[in-house]
Amino acid sequence: NQPLWHERDISHSSAERVILPDATILLDYMLAKVTGLVGGLVVRPERMRENIERGYGLHASSRVLLALVETAGLSREDAYAIVQRNALRAADERVPLRSLLATDPAVAVRLPLADLDACFDDAVGLRHVPEVIARLDTLEREVADRAAR
Repeated sequence: NQPLWHERDISHSSAERVILPDATILLDYMLAKVTGLVGGLVVRPERMRENIERGYGLHASSRVLLALVETAGLSREDAYAIVQRNALRAADERVPLRSLLATDPAVAVRLPLADLDACFDDAVGLRHVPEVIARLDTLEREVADRAAR
């Protein structure tokens, strides 16, 4: 919808007449789909852990890269080369990335094992879960209160 400088004819409002109803219909459809998805969601933590382990720790490669740069003092390019080499090897040989990095001389002399282990600690990604759940609980109560009025 491109407005004219001084005037606007009916052809320019056609986008608004189409896009707003279409957007609300799409939103309704998306909400119905998400409601169905979440309503039927079955969470299996053991399968989630299994799927994460199938990745051989490759999900932690970016944290290792940052640790090599920030803690070990490597340049980003050198750290990237080390992590990439080991990540490709882990995927090809189907071995854990952490064990390859722990035995890589370029990593072993620069990054203590405790720091390397911290890169693979999945609890870091879950540290805000209680706060998020509390916010969702508050939101759910607010929605229920509004519906009750």
